[in-house]
Amino acid sequence: MEADEKRLQTELKIQKAFIKIVNEKSFDKLTISALIKEAKINRGTFYIHYLDKYDLKSHYEDEMVLGINSIFTNYAKPDSLKNQNNDDAFLQLFKYLYRQRSLSVILLTDFGSNFINEIKKLILNLAKNDSIKDSILPQSFASEMLTQDILNFLVYWLIQTPVLKPQKIYEIFLYTRKLTPEQLSYKCS
Repeated sequence: MEADEKRLQTELKIQKAFIKIVNEKSFDKLTISALIKEAKINRGTFYIHYLDKYDLKSHYEDEMVLGINSIFTNYAKPDSLKNQNNDDAFLQLFKYLYRQRSLSVILLTDFGSNFINEIKKLILNLAKNDSIKDSILPQSFASEMLTQDILNFLVYWLIQTPVLKPQKIYEIFLYTRKLTPEQLSYKCS
């Protein structure tokens, strides 16, 4: 039990150091030396847990993909925009990202990573509707528009100061799903 607690404490120190350095400098400028200094651990301790900074980042990405997949597996999508149940997948997603917002922003803004593609797949799987066919809009374009819109929405929310609470952003999110592009552009003026 004590070993698990110590391992968890080390993981938290590493994660806090990772977030701080990446926010201040960038992932490219992150070094193991800076990380272990900030986390106040020794080099050997870091290497017990991870191979290098890429393995560390991959660990965070995998952990977040698993967390979001679990949410989308265990919670239903909103039945309708009028009849939302306060325990659906999107509300749970907002709560999850809110709890881990610093790490979420780092991972959701790393556009070159496979993580973004994995999250897009999860969103598409939840939003899938095979009953609607469209001969003008190719499926790949519709998928990209939908997933990129949701990802942009999430990032924009998480970088605001102050960050809105999950319940409030969930309400806004559901409301935006009812608006046409024309209605959204009217709101912008």
